[in-house]
Amino acid sequence: MKAKDFGQVNSVSLTVLVENKADLIVESTDQVLYFTGKPLLAEHGFSVLIRINDSEDGILWDAGISTIALIENMRLMELDKTPISTIALSHGHSDHYGGMTDLINGLDLLPESKEWAPDVSKDEILKWQQDSRIPFISHPAAFRERWWKKDNGKLVGPFTPPPGDLWQTAGVELILTEEPYQLAPGCWTTGYVPRKSFESSGRSDQLRYREGSDIVPDDLEDDQAIVFNVKGKGLVVLSGCAHSGIVNTVEYAREISGIDQVHAVIGGYHLARAEEKEIDQTIEYFKKIKPDLVVPGHCTGFKAIKRFAEAMPEQFVEGVVGATYLF
Repeated sequence: MKAKDFGQVNSVSLTVLVENKADLIVESTDQVLYFTGKPLLAEHGFSVLIRINDSEDGILWDAGISTIALIENMRLMELDKTPISTIALSHGHSDHYGGMTDLINGLDLLPESKEWAPDVSKDEILKWQQDSRIPFISHPAAFRERWWKKDNGKLVGPFTPPPGDLWQTAGVELILTEEPYQLAPGCWTTGYVPRKSFESSGRSDQLRYREGSDIVPDDLEDDQAIVFNVKGKGLVVLSGCAHSGIVNTVEYAREISGIDQVHAVIGGYHLARAEEKEIDQTIEYFKKIKPDLVVPGHCTGFKAIKRFAEAMPEQFVEGVVGATYLF
């Protein structure tokens, strides 16, 4: 499906707040600035602060796995006072929402109590409460109770779902949608990503979730990405884990935006457990579409990251915490 009036952004910056790797001796370039003033925390997780058109307000994409790294790294980078106007979640796995509760609580979104006239209307009170909330965009399947089916047939779980009710109580407005959603003109979440390619490593057939009283196969329908159409450059695709497949994700970004030119693909490609053939096919696809910047991080895995670095040395940049990508 093509999003109506996709739009474009004049500029965007993506600051990586949580990543699997840290590096204090990496050198900045005109397009990638690295924070090396203080040692940042790395963990198996992902989080990015997005700023569009030089806005002071930020969009938060995911929140890492722990309750420590996101908050501490924002403090060290002096980003802890950044106004967060919107939050978006790539999918409902703990390495992407672990720090979310503390982050939302720290935003102090709830209005202070006040005096009201005796004849105040319910609608007036509800509007006052709503005005302080910020949107939180997610696919509804992100809040599933998830399980794992072992080879011997035994089930492991449950894995606690993201606490959406708690987040709402703390002041966000949950917007649950399977469709593309506009965060700003030229900046959209993808919603559900159709699975049309050769890719399979991002979705194990051992994944399960609870549906009523049944434990059923989980195809991770909640997996989504963010897509920017940057003026004069083309598409910047920001994934979370790309469980749908990074090729599927990029192709769907092109479909919903109506833009063919892909400038950059940043985030998890979920190739850590992929067979060589899938890695080969993924790299061949990237060489075909010719992005200017390729940043496979988080769950991509060392083997695939190494292969991208070898196959596309001019476009490749290693993903590390503290990097800011400028477009």
